[in-house]
Amino acid sequence: MHEKLERLRSLDRERNLVARIGAVLGWDQETFMPPAGVAERAEQLAMIEGLAHEKGTLPEIGELLAALGSTDANPPGDPSLPPMDRAYLRVVRRGYSRAVKIPKALVEELARAGSLAQAAWAEARQKSDFKAFAPHLSKMLELRLKVAACIDPAKKPYDVFLDDFEPGSTEESIAKVFGELRTELVALLGKIRSRPQVDDALIHRHCPEAAQVALSEWVLDELAFPRDRARLDKSAHPFTTTLGADDVRITSRYHEDFFVSSLFSAMHECGHALYELGMAPAPEYARTSLADSASFGVHESQSRMWENVVGRSEAFWKSRWPKLQATLGDTLRGAGVEDFVRAINKVEPSLIRVEADEVTYGLHIILRFEIESALVSGRLKVEDVPAAWNAKCRELLGVEPANDAEGCLQDVHWSFGGFGYFPSYSLGNLYAAQFWEAMRKDIPGLDASVSTKAGLEAILAWLRRNIHSKAATLLPDELVKSVTGEELSPRHFVKYLREKYGRVYGF
Repeated sequence: MHEKLERLRSLDRERNLVARIGAVLGWDQETFMPPAGVAERAEQLAMIEGLAHEKGTLPEIGELLAALGSTDANPPGDPSLPPMDRAYLRVVRRGYSRAVKIPKALVEELARAGSLAQAAWAEARQKSDFKAFAPHLSKMLELRLKVAACIDPAKKPYDVFLDDFEPGSTEESIAKVFGELRTELVALLGKIRSRPQVDDALIHRHCPEAAQVALSEWVLDELAFPRDRARLDKSAHPFTTTLGADDVRITSRYHEDFFVSSLFSAMHECGHALYELGMAPAPEYARTSLADSASFGVHESQSRMWENVVGRSEAFWKSRWPKLQATLGDTLRGAGVEDFVRAINKVEPSLIRVEADEVTYGLHIILRFEIESALVSGRLKVEDVPAAWNAKCRELLGVEPANDAEGCLQDVHWSFGGFGYFPSYSLGNLYAAQFWEAMRKDIPGLDASVSTKAGLEAILAWLRRNIHSKAATLLPDELVKSVTGEELSPRHFVKYLREKYGRVYGF
C-alpha cells in the first residue's frame, strides 16, 4: 500500500505541476502581458489545461485508487490506512471522479474561452459596455453548463457549481443560511440608519498611487507577508494565485481618491496568501492535492479575518497611527486615529462589493447569488442581466448603478466561469467570526493583541496550527466543528457585527 500511495502522490504532483504552470500564464495575463498577446495566450492556456486534465485522468490513477480501496461509495479507501492517507484518497477520488467525466476538448475550450473572456471583461468594464462582454458571458455559461451536465446530469447545474467551491453545499442550503443572514443584516442596517452618520471625508482625500503602494507594502510587512515566498503587483481586480509551494502572488488596484481600497485589498489578499503558504499537512503530502484549502469559504475566512476583524479594528491602528500618517503625509494631515477608525467602519449602502462595509457586504453577495441562480437555471437571459442587477440593487441596497462598470461588470468571476463562487465570500465571514471566538479561549486579550507585531504573530501561529496546516485533510464542516466545537452558524458573525457597530454608532 505504501508503494501504491507513493506512486499516486507522484502522479498527483505531476498534474499539480502542470496546473501551476498554467497559473503562471494566467497571472502574467492579468499583470504584465501586453493586450495584443491575449489570443496566443488563450491557446497556451488551452494547451496547458488540456495537459493538466490528461495528467489528472490517467487510467493508472483510477487503478491505484481502486487498489487502495477508494471508490465513489467509499472515497477514503481501506479503513486500515492512517487518517491522513484516507483523507488524501478522499480528495484525489473526488477530483478524479469528476475529471474523468469531462472530455479533454471541453476543458481546453473552457480555458481558451476563459482567457478571451477575461480580456474582454477588462475592456468592457473600462468602457462600461456590457453588450461587448455579453457574448463572452454567454459562451462561458454555455461551457460551464456542459461541464455540470458531464459531472452529474441528475443535479441542478447550480448545485454542481456550488459544490465545486463549498463541498456539500446546494442552492437550498445556501438560501437557508442567506435567509437568516438577510433578516439580521436588514435589521442591523435599520438600527444604524437611525443614528447620526459617520463622516468619512478623510478617506476620500487625494492620495498618490506611490504613497498607497508604500502603505500596502508596509502593512504586508506588519502581517508577516514573506517576501521570499510572495509578492504584490497591480491588476484590474485584486486576486491571489499560487504558482508554487513557495511562490504565491497577490495583486491590488489603486484609486487616488479612495486610498483605503488598496489598503484593505492588500490585507485581504495577504490573508489568502498566508493560508496558501501554510498548507502543509505532512512532508510526504507537499505539492499534492491534499495541500489545498478545505473550501473556498474557509479560504475567504482567512482573508476576511485579516481585512476586517484585524484591519478595521481600533487596536490595530491606534499603535500604528504615527507610521500611517508619516506614510501618507498630507492625506491625513489634521486627522485623528478615532476619526480614521470610524471612517473605515462607516456603514452605508454602496455600489461596489469590494469596497462595501461589513454590514452591507452580505447583501451584495445575496444579490449575486440570486442573479446567478436565475442565470444558470435559464430564468434570466444574459442580455437581461444589467436590468436585473439594477433592480436587485435597488431592492437589497436602495441604490442603483449609473452604468454597467459600477453594476454587473464590477466583478471578474463570471469571465473565468466562476459561477457559484460568490457565496463563499459570505460563508467566509461566518467562518471567520466563529474561528475568532474559538481563538479567544487560547489567546488572552485577543482583540487588544493586534496592536503589536507579537500579537499578530500569535494569531498567525494559532491559524497555522488549527486551520492552515490542516489543509484539505478535513471537509469544511468537519474543520469548523473540530476548531470551534459546533457547526457553522451565522450567530457569531451577527454578534460580532452588533457589538462592533454598536460601538461605532453608539447604540
